[in-house]
Amino acid sequence: MKTTILNKTKIFFQDISRSEIILQAIFVGVIAALLIVLFNLTITKIFALTQGFISHFTFIEKLFIFPIMTSVAGLIAGLLVFKIAPETKGSGIPFVKLTLARLGKRTRIRSIIVKFFGGAIGIGTGLSLGREGPSVQIGAGVGAFVAKIFKMKGTSQHNLIASGAASALGATFNAPISATIFALEELTQKFSAATLFSVLVATVSAVSVSRYFLGENPSFLVPLSSTSVHISPESFVIFIALGIAAGILGVLFAKTIFFDLKMYDKMQKIPNWAKPAIAGFIIGVLGLFLPYILGGGNLTIDQLLQHKFTIGWIALIFVGKFFVTPLCFSSGSVGGIFLPVLMLGSFLGYAIGMISNYFGIEVNLITISIVGMGTFLAAVARTPITAVVMVFEMTGDYHNILPVMFSVAIADLVAEKLNHAPIYSTLILKQDTPSKEKTILTKIMVTDAMDTSITKIGLDTKIKDVINLIKEEYYDVLPIMDKKGNLVGTISKDDLEDYTLRESNPNANIETIMNPEPIYINQEDDLYKALFILHSNGIKDIIVISRNKQIKGVLSRKQIMQKLRYSNLTK
Repeated sequence: MKTTILNKTKIFFQDISRSEIILQAIFVGVIAALLIVLFNLTITKIFALTQGFISHFTFIEKLFIFPIMTSVAGLIAGLLVFKIAPETKGSGIPFVKLTLARLGKRTRIRSIIVKFFGGAIGIGTGLSLGREGPSVQIGAGVGAFVAKIFKMKGTSQHNLIASGAASALGATFNAPISATIFALEELTQKFSAATLFSVLVATVSAVSVSRYFLGENPSFLVPLSSTSVHISPESFVIFIALGIAAGILGVLFAKTIFFDLKMYDKMQKIPNWAKPAIAGFIIGVLGLFLPYILGGGNLTIDQLLQHKFTIGWIALIFVGKFFVTPLCFSSGSVGGIFLPVLMLGSFLGYAIGMISNYFGIEVNLITISIVGMGTFLAAVARTPITAVVMVFEMTGDYHNILPVMFSVAIADLVAEKLNHAPIYSTLILKQDTPSKEKTILTKIMVTDAMDTSITKIGLDTKIKDVINLIKEEYYDVLPIMDKKGNLVGTISKDDLEDYTLRESNPNANIETIMNPEPIYINQEDDLYKALFILHSNGIKDIIVISRNKQIKGVLSRKQIMQKLRYSNLTK
């Protein structure tokens, strides 16, 4: 018996050692880390040179010189993006999601170059953008490059792209765990052993390399006196308030981005490559009066945690960063919102903490500032697990994990109740560099692919009857309707299986266990939007309704792919 187990173990490890995936993942992680280290150092150097240069002039002279510098930087970034690689505009995370969903253009080598230099020039000169978005796309490009070297396609190729994205994010923030979770929670939105293994190996390799060059310190320097502060039960009232405030303001921040995107789209007489120069000019003027809003915000967060600002400055910086970041991001310049969002959250938390202390409810300002980072990120990105782990990794402070988890959950719930979808998924629909697949699918309506013969279930139908019905159904989900035929809920095969395992009342009405907030698509929408909803929610089938919520049919991912393949064949 022992010999058999030892032999099987030996064979297992021999298979692992012969597997190319380890070599490929390490290769991706090391290359991505080297690029990210160079990218971060370049941004830091350009920012230092820019600030050092303008410091030699009087304020009046700066009013002319600095806006010109930031405008030129925005113009260079715009020309690089829109003339060479349009897919590199903005964050890059939505494009990576499209690629992994097999709906985007292939990641090209040129995108790595454009993202690197466009991001370094724009962010380094002062545009209010983060480096994490460009880092993710650079890493994804590395994954695609390595996959091309090893002649990999399909799932194996996408695993390396996800690994590259995660390793780059991990190297950027020295946060391997949250980078891995982000890749699974946001980028791929699915879990598989093969993906997890590749992502873990690449991320560990990348963070090891980045720590060798940049050190092992966390991203933000938290004072030692704040790492073991007692959190009183009554202070959780303040953390509830923080979660609610972050949820509301996070949604408003996302809506500001969407508003600015529409505003730039209406500037049709101005070429797209010139629009980042507009953002550059505005940040150049405002940055002279409020220099703390320049760049991603990591240096400003460090100053906040050192108690360098009064409540007036905190409010002013928050408002400035809140509006200037969407303005820069929506212009099409290279840069993300991840780091600015963390900065906004930290300032919001600190401000609420100061107000709380003023009214007699004592809260540690460093603690609530750290909690604020996670809440604002969770509200904007709708990635609560990533938000929780990211905060404690970036601050190196595990003591605040309970209030972080508590407030993050509240912020995410508030964002959900306000019908705010994950921002990176929503940005996919608003991207203006359509792929071949998007061009095809946007021309095909849901009614052209849906199945109208789906079984509809009434609210008073017994659970035992539904169990018998769904066994014969092709689809995984069935619609629940009221007496008027309107969609009021859904029930899935998984829901029924779970119920039969834990309950024993098959005579109960289906209304008692249905999902009262069903996911649906309007019959007047196109297949691209339908596929986006399916992918964003990790489901295979979706109910189709009319404008007045009448159930019209069901649409599956398989039906959409069949339409796509048929369209390709007939061309």
